[in-house]
Amino acid sequence: MEEVKRNEGDLGSDSSLTTEQVINIVADRPSWQMWAVWIGLMSFMATASNGSYYPAFGGYIPYKQWNCTSVKCEERIKTTTISGISAEQGREYLCGDKDAEPLLVGVDFQWNVGGRSTFSMDWNLHCDREWLWTMSGSIGYFGHLVGSLGGNFYDVFGRKYGALIGCIVLFVNNFILLGSPSIGFFLAFRFVWGMALMCAMDAIFVFMLEYTPSKHRAVVNSGYQFFWAIGYIISPMAGYYITSWKWLLVLNSCLVIIPTVCVLIMPDSPGYFLVNKKDEALAKNSLAWLKRLNGHDFDLDRVTLREEGTVVEKRTFLESLLDFIKYREMALQTLIQSFMWLVVGFLYYGFTFTWGSFSEGNYYYSYLYPAIAEAVAYVLMTIPLTYMGRRITVSSFYIIASTSFVLALIPTKFPGFISVEQLSCLVGSTFVSAAFGSVYIYTAELAPTSHRGKIMGICHLGSQIGAVCGPQASLLINKWSKPGTLILFAVLAGLAGLLCIRLPESRGVSTPDTAQQIQARRHGKDCGKKSQAYADENCCEAQHADNAI
Repeated sequence: MEEVKRNEGDLGSDSSLTTEQVINIVADRPSWQMWAVWIGLMSFMATASNGSYYPAFGGYIPYKQWNCTSVKCEERIKTTTISGISAEQGREYLCGDKDAEPLLVGVDFQWNVGGRSTFSMDWNLHCDREWLWTMSGSIGYFGHLVGSLGGNFYDVFGRKYGALIGCIVLFVNNFILLGSPSIGFFLAFRFVWGMALMCAMDAIFVFMLEYTPSKHRAVVNSGYQFFWAIGYIISPMAGYYITSWKWLLVLNSCLVIIPTVCVLIMPDSPGYFLVNKKDEALAKNSLAWLKRLNGHDFDLDRVTLREEGTVVEKRTFLESLLDFIKYREMALQTLIQSFMWLVVGFLYYGFTFTWGSFSEGNYYYSYLYPAIAEAVAYVLMTIPLTYMGRRITVSSFYIIASTSFVLALIPTKFPGFISVEQLSCLVGSTFVSAAFGSVYIYTAELAPTSHRGKIMGICHLGSQIGAVCGPQASLLINKWSKPGTLILFAVLAGLAGLLCIRLPESRGVSTPDTAQQIQARRHGKDCGKKSQAYADENCCEAQHADNAI
């Protein structure tokens, strides 16, 4: 894509610029007000993260905190007070096995949580009904799948209205959840929450980047992901100090207020007005707002806004889909990447619901440690991505995570407070987070311009399938085997890491524009052949570029 560097002194009376070029001028040195708006929009990710982790704390099942109230219970555990047992042992006592019936809350035992309230305790979602607790997480990700289809909405009606409607629905939906009379009602509106979250998250991301100058996009992108980790850190702390699941919902609604206010005060993006609405006057109004916010004296009356040209010929939707059959290298790369996204989604969200199972101490602290580690991972992952390259870095993240899950099988405890299992899982989850943060840039760089949207969509679908399945990992631990679950994690992560090696490096390589270029870069020796598959004139250029690098 053409890039033109201009400053105000170079402009004539009839200069023609794109909205991006104007933004690069007026926001080249962002004011503190501009940074405040960016940070306000980024903070939406804290809302998204806090809401995603909500079921882990709002629905926590305290299998280690209960007392017997019947002879049946006392005979089973030989004591009237539970102390020093693990969550697995507590669940085994309460739920029994094929030869013993589950103990009944209010009859055989009472929760001993010091006035704490979770929806799992209120609606008796333990033992055979525990799957409804994990479903409260999965159903939100089902909503994400549906909400991801809302991209056409903010393409038609605007980024601002897509973001605003999503934020308002999230705010109102949480207060509806406060009055949930049953778990069925709660699950239905968690699905609505998932749809609204994905719609708002995508719209805010596009809205923010379309107001961001080119040289600041990397920082803004990193900040956007970092705020996800901030929301993760808030979640266990809030879960520990806020003793009611209903007040945790109120907290999540409060977190959405700041990004909502930022969206309200901003006009829709100039790019949307110019490209989608074909209205130059409205686009200039948005740029004028940005100019005032940054205290720039750029004269918009001296320029005519134009759309950026495209370097890829227009193709029909069916033709672009058939390319995945015609160009097998692109299809194979997409298949590998979608599997990598599925695995990282499964592992990431699997740990959201299983950290309590790996903790022998405080349930909330067990989540706080990986939350802090995730924040560190998002900051540090940029170093190997920049200096070691994408392929080796992403592959290493998966393989190190896999190795950590294998080491977690060692039944040894360090002197002090942490076991090999806990430490290894903490390291593994940190590298899973780093992999999740890295696959976005790797996939975007490997995908050709002509098919980038479709490939990102396919990979995003893979991650959402993993996110739906991830919360069920706690059931695998409780009803199948913890070592077996760790082996499953290790095999999936290791396979994703090995498959990643099959992908080409993207650092320092120009992003491909067409599917033909991907095919040529894999089979450059056939570039000179006059066959249908390699006849594109850009093939040889792509191969020469690779050789030069």
